[in-house]
Amino acid sequence: MRKLFDFPGGVHPAQNKQQSNPGKVLELPLPQRLLVPLSQHIGAPAKPVVKVGEQVQKGQLIAQATGFISASVHAPSSGTISAIDAFPVAHASGLEAMCIELQTDGQDTWHQDIGSADANTLDDQQIRQRMQAAGIAGMGGAGFPSSAKLATDKPIHTLLINGVECEPYITADDTLMQVHSADIIAGANLLLRLLDQAKCIIVIEDNKPQAITVMQQAALEHTDIEILVIPTKYPSGGEKQLIENVTGKQVPKGGIPADLGILCQNVATVKAINDAVYLGQPSIERIVTVTGNGVKQPGNYRIRIGTSVDYVLQQCQAETHANPVILGGPMMGFQLPNTQVPLVKTSNCLIVPDPQELPGKDTSMACIRCGQCEVACPAQLLPQQLYWLAKSDAFDKIEQYNLMDCIECGACAYVCPSQIPLVQHYRYAKGMVRQQAAETRQAEHAKLRFESREQRLLDEVNAKEERRKARAAAAAAAQAAKRAENPGAEDPVAAAKARLAEKKAAEASAPPKKAAEVQVPANHKDLKTAAAIVRTKLKKASKAFADAQAAGHDNTDKLQAMVTELEQRSEAAAKALADFESNMGLDPEAEKLAQVAWAKANAQVRKLTKAAPDESASDTEKSEHQTALTAAQATLDQAKAHLDSIKNPSQEAKS
Repeated sequence: MRKLFDFPGGVHPAQNKQQSNPGKVLELPLPQRLLVPLSQHIGAPAKPVVKVGEQVQKGQLIAQATGFISASVHAPSSGTISAIDAFPVAHASGLEAMCIELQTDGQDTWHQDIGSADANTLDDQQIRQRMQAAGIAGMGGAGFPSSAKLATDKPIHTLLINGVECEPYITADDTLMQVHSADIIAGANLLLRLLDQAKCIIVIEDNKPQAITVMQQAALEHTDIEILVIPTKYPSGGEKQLIENVTGKQVPKGGIPADLGILCQNVATVKAINDAVYLGQPSIERIVTVTGNGVKQPGNYRIRIGTSVDYVLQQCQAETHANPVILGGPMMGFQLPNTQVPLVKTSNCLIVPDPQELPGKDTSMACIRCGQCEVACPAQLLPQQLYWLAKSDAFDKIEQYNLMDCIECGACAYVCPSQIPLVQHYRYAKGMVRQQAAETRQAEHAKLRFESREQRLLDEVNAKEERRKARAAAAAAAQAAKRAENPGAEDPVAAAKARLAEKKAAEASAPPKKAAEVQVPANHKDLKTAAAIVRTKLKKASKAFADAQAAGHDNTDKLQAMVTELEQRSEAAAKALADFESNMGLDPEAEKLAQVAWAKANAQVRKLTKAAPDESASDTEKSEHQTALTAAQATLDQAKAHLDSIKNPSQEAKS
């Protein structure tokens, strides 16, 4: 008998699995509308290959996988494509995602390319192709594309098939094992064939006696398939916890089960693999548990992918007007803000509880540091410390406490006496950590692009300089060869230098230009404008020079020379303005003060003019106002005369 191990932590919540009557699959009428999301898996969304108005058949490809980590999407029934747009999907925040809307025709006609095959006549590559074409993703909840998981290049010695289904209320896998045990065994044999030399262990919790009996009978003739029963404990169905439970080994931090030579698959995924290879049927339906005291007809229903949640609940006569609707189990599931959303490949349960069954948690209280969350954590983390770090947005420190190893099982929140929604804090922190990591990658990418561009420009400059030097060397060699052929010929370079020297000497000896020949500003205003323009240019050049130095650019010589030249021009313009004002007897400071005095006097006159008394005012008021206005006007005239005398001192002297 195989030795079993245990994993740390875990809890034992009430099971409540008999409410859904496991062991019997119920059917629902085909809905008139199916909404199929393009992303029902981890990885890139599928790309539509159909158009609005197109007629499709059941099982026909309607969206193609767009990468290695992606999965194709197929029509769950025959009908007409009515829309390809963003619709609300099953998410706690009510997010929208791209979906294909299908109006069914009621015929449910299979596509002509869907056909069965004998796996014994197919080679391994053909089997992999049929699995990949079926668009199978992990149906236990993770949603990882199965074809990508099987494409590992690491040697696999153990195939673990997960039939634990540890979450309370959910019995979809239990029912599947009771009804389709032969298909699960056949699918397991297909995987063993692809893995080569591996052994298979199908793990089931001991709270599923009927499924254990049926699976043991189905596996009697298969010596390489073992049915292993483990004790009931949550979350023993987690991939890492399952591996530790069975083998006693822990998946290394940041690693995957393949690092230990183990491949894990859910029983529903294995059944879908069987259907894809033997029947040619893509992943277009699954068994979903519909349960809770708010459901009058609970059970396990075979439901088409894309069926609306509200349609399922109506058919099951669920009381949803006063009760919440939970997608998934009570531990890891979430309450739907909107039931007008489709079920997908990873949807395994709908719970409609009444207030007594799953009472809503009261407002969370302060953490009392009891440590129960740490004891219950199956990943051996420090939930309390993670909570404090997430609450304080200390995302740079929270990774040091292995936040990303959290499987969000909810065991910590289940045992918390303060009813703190710990998992919600962890999910928020994980999202922020991923966002910061993405921003860091983008910044590094931008830096590399900038450095690459700078290097490319430098290489171009260097290459241009090398070409110039090569041309100069070639020209010099040609001149040397020419002089060697004709020793008496004139050297063109020496002749050019001589002409340049003669020109400079002539310019130096030339008489200075007359004042009339030199263009200078004609008046005071032009001198002030010219000085202001030069100051502005100097300010811009100085800033450009400072920025270039701060950036570490090498080619700052030209900018420095420009700044020096503009400084000289600015000094010359300022001196010319000062000389002009001195010669003309102008005083800039006195002019500013005179302008201020004139402006104040003018404002006073305008104010008094505007505030003139009306006809109903007394004679005294009118007389006082007129006296004030006359005085203000006299002050304005004096200020104007003073300003004019400062601006034109020569005119004052003449007068």
